[in-house]
Amino acid sequence: MTSSKGDVAVKHIESRVNLRRWATLTRRRPVGGPKDPVDLDWYAPWVASQRSKLPISVSVLLAHGRTGAGDDGFQAVWNAVGEYTRTTKDISIDEIIDHLGAAGVLGRENDRADTDAKRLLIFSLLGWQSMVYLPELNSHPLGTLAIQHDVDGPDSGLVFDRYVISYSADMCDRPLWVLLKCFGNLLPARPSDRAVNGSNVAAIEKSKTAALWTALYPNQLNAYLLHTLMRVKFRWVDSLALHLDYDKSSRTLSLFSFPSICVAHLRARASGSVGGGGGGSEAGNKGNAAFEALIGGAVFAFSSLEVDAADPRADEDDIAHFLEEVLVSFRLLFGQSAKSRKLFRDVNHQNDAPFHQPDTLLARLCSEKCVEVPMLPPDRSIYYAARDFPVLYRRVELLADELKGAKPTSIRDLLKDRRDTLQFWTFWLISVFGGISIFMGLVQIVLQAVQIAQAAGKI
Repeated sequence: MTSSKGDVAVKHIESRVNLRRWATLTRRRPVGGPKDPVDLDWYAPWVASQRSKLPISVSVLLAHGRTGAGDDGFQAVWNAVGEYTRTTKDISIDEIIDHLGAAGVLGRENDRADTDAKRLLIFSLLGWQSMVYLPELNSHPLGTLAIQHDVDGPDSGLVFDRYVISYSADMCDRPLWVLLKCFGNLLPARPSDRAVNGSNVAAIEKSKTAALWTALYPNQLNAYLLHTLMRVKFRWVDSLALHLDYDKSSRTLSLFSFPSICVAHLRARASGSVGGGGGGSEAGNKGNAAFEALIGGAVFAFSSLEVDAADPRADEDDIAHFLEEVLVSFRLLFGQSAKSRKLFRDVNHQNDAPFHQPDTLLARLCSEKCVEVPMLPPDRSIYYAARDFPVLYRRVELLADELKGAKPTSIRDLLKDRRDTLQFWTFWLISVFGGISIFMGLVQIVLQAVQIAQAAGKI
């Protein structure tokens, strides 16, 4: 780099000054018309808040992508990464860097510090565009790739194997799905043998194995019962990888706060703009290049092309299933239970949200009895984990098993627990008839006392 330290500081300040301007320029227009429930107003401000954490060494790189006096280069790099990952499969971070260099968006300096800064920048952009993970910035030296996590927060140990890759050069030339797998099971895949607990996950409903499927009834598995019987706490997160991650030790269930991004990714895939299609979405964002570059189905850049792996990675279909299951899970846990809908309004506090501006689609999914959302399957009276949650199967099964083993610990809990209808009405019948018997017994005692008093001449 030829910039002096003074130039570095000035460019870093300029990049921060332009945060608000970038958020304004990229603010979306309605995705599917004025009645479209999908809300992405929060997304550009959220990205702006995330990029403000970029270290100075990374911010300086953006100067190479400047398109004008008021631009710090971020938009050019963002668009180029989004377009390349949307139209090219099985790529690595280093290949993205080479592409940006050839396009003149990033400088072509090859010293170690610049290369490490570029890798961190691309790793961060991929996380923000996909929302699968949040990069950890400024906590580790250049040359490492890290994912943000709360050291003192809940951790089930079922999603992340590690949070830091110390020697990023060893993995940055590998496909993105290989890199992502190094951190753990961030994008789950259906089991390679399609067998879970002896049942065929991919089986059709009329097959013999369908009798072994675990039935999930909205009135028996919902947020209200989890909160009431198990004292489960809900943690709202902005990382897709953590959705439905349940930490048994702290009884904390993590839930993704921005379901609109799931619809946006699914729409991008359905419109043919993922995997080489390059076309604009037909769902209302034609002519809006900034919006298309903001989302563009970037999550599918992590799709695996490996077949029959012993340790399966998510392919494009698995990722699409995963996004759809995130949407369905909100209906199962909240939307299809009256008490859970009321509970959502109590537990979804803005102070606990990962970002100050909410996604209004979340409230619609969780607090409305009936809702029509693009890419959301219709509500079911009975869900099956194998059929409706083939990717999040184990996370849903864990919740169902934990709740199934939970027993009321007080009369109050017993009155609220209606999972076992026979037990519930048996309790009430015994209570009613028992109460009547006690009342009649008291009346009989009083009458006998009166008779004794009369016989003694006291009355």
